[in-house]
Amino acid sequence: MQVTDYKISSRRIPNAFDDVSFVVLADLHNNSFGRNNERLLNKINKANPKFIVIAGDLIVGKQQGDYSVPLALLEKLTKQYPVYYGFGNHEQRVAEGGEHYDENFNFYILKLKEMGVHLVNNETYTIYRKDSGINITSVEIGKEYFKKFKKIKMETEYLQKLVGIPDNKCYNILIAHNPIYFRTYIDWGADLVLSGHLHGGIARLPWIGGVISPQYELFPKYDAGEFHENGQTMLVSRGLGTHTIKLRAFNRPELMVVTLKRP
Repeated sequence: MQVTDYKISSRRIPNAFDDVSFVVLADLHNNSFGRNNERLLNKINKANPKFIVIAGDLIVGKQQGDYSVPLALLEKLTKQYPVYYGFGNHEQRVAEGGEHYDENFNFYILKLKEMGVHLVNNETYTIYRKDSGINITSVEIGKEYFKKFKKIKMETEYLQKLVGIPDNKCYNILIAHNPIYFRTYIDWGADLVLSGHLHGGIARLPWIGGVISPQYELFPKYDAGEFHENGQTMLVSRGLGTHTIKLRAFNRPELMVVTLKRP
């Protein structure tokens, strides 16, 4: 596992959030780093974040899935940190109405709520610090936007119907599992987008980057790392696990630590 540190600078960040750090978890897919994810927990605690953001796919989306790994992890995390959980396509698959609906997933959600996890799905939460706040929104886009071999155009109005119009007086963080719609996310009004999904391109080549996306796009543009446009930023995690294809070549699992800076 590799810990990567990102510093995000913006005058839109309130003074109260200057030098505030948080951790991003994405695409764990039931993976465990040591017994009960002990090594992952140690890395998170060492980073000493103010809160945790989950950018989707803690689980593997199949019927009769095993949710014990993320439940054990979140039980420990919620005792120390506020946790904001945005769904990825794997959670969407097994949620009610998904193509692999699993009634055990309802128990998973119940346990998360009991732990105090903030389920940020097509909703906005305001995180307060002193007299200031920043908004964190998670968008749950339709399964058609995850189709293989095909990218469907996404309009800004689509996001507005799902999550409304952001408050432009606030710094807006958007959890959006699929990064390929970066332009739409920033047109919507996101100052910072947090994504995963592409697993870093599964295999990575020097000076080129990720080789293939889960939608079978070769050399995807938004494979991993930091991207900027019009003063807005997207961070794409390489993820922490694998599922169907158990392969990560030159592509270490990644724990993101993000520090907000006001210049």
